[in-house]
Amino acid sequence: MPDLPPIPGMDTMPETNSRPSFTPPPVQKQPQQPMLQTNKGGIADDISVEEYVEAVIEERWVDLEEDIHKIVQWKNKSEQTIIQLSQQVADLKDRFDKLHAALIGKIDSYDKNILEVGAEIKAMEKVFSKVLPVFTDNVKELSDITARMKR
Repeated sequence: MPDLPPIPGMDTMPETNSRPSFTPPPVQKQPQQPMLQTNKGGIADDISVEEYVEAVIEERWVDLEEDIHKIVQWKNKSEQTIIQLSQQVADLKDRFDKLHAALIGKIDSYDKNILEVGAEIKAMEKVFSKVLPVFTDNVKELSDITARMKR
């Protein structure tokens, strides 16, 4: 018997009376695709394999473009939202600064008023300290006069 090249998937063994065993090649799972009808020559009737691959690639490319478009829209919307939030934070900061300045102004005004009231009270204290002894002396004198008249 002439030496033949080995057949893929066939285990070659030394020549014995036993039969060679066949081990199939490992099976790779691929996404199930529609079967193409072929004629006797192996060429697709409707579309060629190349056209089919191009169609699948084009379909997936369109899906990818749609997904990228959605991501870009989301990114633009997020950027707009961030810009709006930044503006709102800046506006709140401005309002807070204005409120803070107004409160400081009011506190300064109240401080001046309290100092003025304190100065006026001190002035009245001096006046009373000068007038009060004379006043109490006069009241005492009037009391004495009233007491004499009653007798």
